Amino acid sequence: MVVVGCGVPKRGMGWYHLTQLLEMEDVTVAGVVEPFFENKTICPSPPPAWTELVASLKEEDVRCTKAVSELPKFSKATLCLIAGRTNDNPALFKGCVDHGAKFIFLEKPGAPSVEKLQEMADYAKANGVKVYLGYNKNVTPYVQKALAKSKSTKGAHVQFVHNNSYDINELPECFSRNTEGMMKNMAIHELALLVSFFGVTVESIAEVKVHKDKALTEALTVWVPGTAMPNAKYITDFSRVSFTVTTKEGVSVSVAANRCGGNVSYALVTDECGKDVAKFEFPDEETQSKVDEKIAADPEMMPYFFVQSDDYLVLKDRVVKSALNGKDAEAVATIETAIEALKLADYFTKELTAATK
Repeated sequence: MVVVGCGVPKRGMGWYHLTQLLEMEDVTVAGVVEPFFENKTICPSPPPAWTELVASLKEEDVRCTKAVSELPKFSKATLCLIAGRTNDNPALFKGCVDHGAKFIFLEKPGAPSVEKLQEMADYAKANGVKVYLGYNKNVTPYVQKALAKSKSTKGAHVQFVHNNSYDINELPECFSRNTEGMMKNMAIHELALLVSFFGVTVESIAEVKVHKDKALTEALTVWVPGTAMPNAKYITDFSRVSFTVTTKEGVSVSVAANRCGGNVSYALVTDECGKDVAKFEFPDEETQSKVDEKIAADPEMMPYFFVQSDDYLVLKDRVVKSALNGKDAEAVATIETAIEALKLADYFTKELTAATK
């Protein structure tokens, strides 16, 4: 395997994937590609943490480069894990395919637009490359428990609630850093669930009901940090959203997302009378207790690495096994799933924007 887009230790998603890959028995890490820190032209003085990582990887015979083309041409079956910035992913993806990768694990949402992701899917198909996406909620236990409960409940309805713990004063930085918008950045995980398990696509939608109460759905226009008058810039995005979608097959499911909703996300299952049947939280009390201990012991680590560690490991293990045995990875999103999720993101953004005007 080759990790593409590592990022700084304890902060970058690619770096965390790398730490787990180095411990997996079925995996040989053949290289690490870091387009920013290994490019001396744009980053002449990388942070000490990166320099230390490069030195430690060198001791394990793992080479670090700024481009996949600087690694030896892939002669063995190779799986590239791409965790670059969303806008950079299409070029990184093409580079991996051209270098001989036969399997790719691509971090969500994969590309900045449906068109770009479709081009990537077409290129992969033309070159016989299998592509999976890192949608961890497809395998996370609280989602699987909710899906199982809904199947045994008459007239069941599932609502997925995704919360972040930003303070309202932190939203200008959040909106500016995640310019693709809430639906492509935060709620994209839930949209992948809708595609994977409920058959929701733009073509299959019969009705969308936006819950217009400002306590549930709100768009905000905020100042972009670092800009000043007379050239101050502003950005508009959703601080929270809530909607229910029904397909032409009569399947109904709800999604809510709140940037300032707290640390706990959940899936709520109700019955045909609208009565709550079960609520599955993430992280649950036991998990949160363990996470709190790890955060206290290593406060420099991004907290969500600890929260989602098991999910990340399950995803990679299933993708690695798929590469080894030639069978599809169970419940892991494919690039086709990701394309449909991005289409939904564009569709729901328009519906939500219209509802908040």
